[in-house]
Amino acid sequence: MLKQEEMIEVRVAEKNIAASADKTVEQGINTIFKGSKVTGNMVVSQDLQMNGDLEGDITAENNASIFIKGTYKGNINAKGGSVEVEGEMSGGNISAGGYVKITGKFLGGKIQAKDKIHINGEFTGSLESNEVELGPAAKGAGEIFYKEALCIQKGAKMEGQITRAGGEAARMPVPERKPEPIPAQKTEQKLEQKPEQKVEPMPKRGFFSSEPKPRKGFFKDS
Repeated sequence: MLKQEEMIEVRVAEKNIAASADKTVEQGINTIFKGSKVTGNMVVSQDLQMNGDLEGDITAENNASIFIKGTYKGNINAKGGSVEVEGEMSGGNISAGGYVKITGKFLGGKIQAKDKIHINGEFTGSLESNEVELGPAAKGAGEIFYKEALCIQKGAKMEGQITRAGGEAARMPVPERKPEPIPAQKTEQKLEQKPEQKVEPMPKRGFFSSEPKPRKGFFKDS
């Protein structure tokens, strides 16, 4: 059932919003049809599909999910549910306990999803989730923070910064660069090279010496 927290202005162009909502209450989903314009904050306890124009904050309780197929401006808080944007959302944030899927345009501030964020449309802002996936038609600029997995398919265009979060921290600190190992000093010392000394060859001696020894006679000189 729709619970009106603060309704500032309701403009109905073609169909009555209350009647439109009653038709889908039995199906477990509230619908705001195309052509309707609503201004104000809402609290819903069942799924809400918005095909018209809505400006204001939406709070979803009881694991209710929000489906934006029209134009929306504001903040969405789906505590236990998921959020899908096929139309256009601007000027607000999304917080979801499930997943967030953008196939239209998200021109807002920040998307936080506990489960997963899938982008296959246009986006600007910040994405933060356990797992982030950019489809082939994704096009955007901003920051991406992911904890476990990041998938960027061929064709996706992204300008900005990508950071892997660690634990409870929103940003993972810049990994410290490991110091380059210092090469071990060689313990071997080079021996001092001394100038080579030429060794002159010794003269070969035969059976008789080249220097004749004095012969001793039979008689000694007086």
